[in-house]
Amino acid sequence: MHQSTVNELIVLSRQNDAQAFRKLVEAHQSMVFTLAFRLLCNEEDAKDIVQETFIKVWKHLDSFNTDLKFSTWLYAITAHQCYDKIKQIKQNYNLRLEDQTLISQFISNENIEKTIINKELAHIISSLTRELTPKQKLVFTLHELEGLEIEEIKSITSLSAGKIKSNLYLARQYMRKKIENM
Repeated sequence: MHQSTVNELIVLSRQNDAQAFRKLVEAHQSMVFTLAFRLLCNEEDAKDIVQETFIKVWKHLDSFNTDLKFSTWLYAITAHQCYDKIKQIKQNYNLRLEDQTLISQFISNENIEKTIINKELAHIISSLTRELTPKQKLVFTLHELEGLEIEEIKSITSLSAGKIKSNLYLARQYMRKKIENM
């Protein structure tokens, strides 16, 4: 979206035009999500950051200087939100020594070693998915292993987006718990 269009939407949004603000959000939400996901490596946390970011934008839109680039301001707000979340996560999570060893193996420079480790990881994930409910396994496999989007999974499974997300969340939680206990 061109900066002049963005500035027009900002002016309208400052006048409490919800449609204009919706257009701003729609134009920039994927950018915010991508940044948040890359920083947090967690889809649910990234989605939360998107919501929190746009709430802050709405509340502080009057302080935005339209001489500046809106996306830069948006990146800054998103980065600050993510930074706070990362600090919160770090306080609640201590990496165990065996986890550190496993991670260092994944970062290894030797391609043969990486291939073996990745095959082992794929086997572990495959084994753990067997313990999921059928819906959870289907959704987890389509989304996490096949890389399909929610809308595509919705077409394939005839499940609602809410049910897909719920099953995906439960599957991830189960997998995370099992991996942590290994």
